[in-house]
Amino acid sequence: MTDSASKKVLHYLYNLPDFTFDVNKQLNTPDFLSRDSFLSCLEYLEQEGYVRITRIGENQAFLSAVLTHKGRHFRAFNSIALKRYLLDKWIDLIALFISIIALLGAYRNEISALLHLLMPG
Repeated sequence: MTDSASKKVLHYLYNLPDFTFDVNKQLNTPDFLSRDSFLSCLEYLEQEGYVRITRIGENQAFLSAVLTHKGRHFRAFNSIALKRYLLDKWIDLIALFISIIALLGAYRNEISALLHLLMPG
C-alpha cells in the first residue's frame, strides 16, 4: 500500500511520456512536493516494485525513474492485494459477524430497555 504522496508521484509519472522521469528532460521536480520528498517517494516506490531507478557515477547520482508493470497498473495490483487479503481473512470476518450477532442476542433485553430510555414514546 502506498501513502498519498506516493500515489501523487505515481500519477505524475503515469502522465509523463514513456512513464519516465528524466533529470535531463524534467529539470524541476513536480510542484506538489519538495525535491527531497519526491526523491524519497521514488526510493520507496522502487522498494515496493512500482518504479525502476537508474543511477550513474561513483556517488550513484539519480538519473531517471521509470514505472514498472506494477507501477503502470497499480490500481489493479492494489485490487488484487485487497481481494487476496479478504480471501485470507474470510473466516475471521465470519467469526466476527457471528460474535456480533451472539452479543446482540445475549443482551437483547438490555438493548431494548436502553432504546426505550433513549427514545420515549
